[in-house]
Amino acid sequence: MAYKSLKSKSINPVEPPCRKTIYNSKEEAEDMINYINENRTAKTINAYKCNSCGFWHLTSKKSKYL
Repeated sequence: MAYKSLKSKSINPVEPPCRKTIYNSKEEAEDMINYINENRTAKTINAYKCNSCGFWHLTSKKSKYL
């Protein structure tokens, strides 16, 4: 039995509503913070859970929730 070739369709991946780098967990975000602190001089960086996408992001802004 021969298979019919399907027309190639362009499938766009699902994108979160925000464009920041996403981390799946707080631990993953904190690992990146440790890496940044070890390899370069930067402002104090914190992780926060995004209300829009539910993933974790990094910020150098001070937050009243941290």
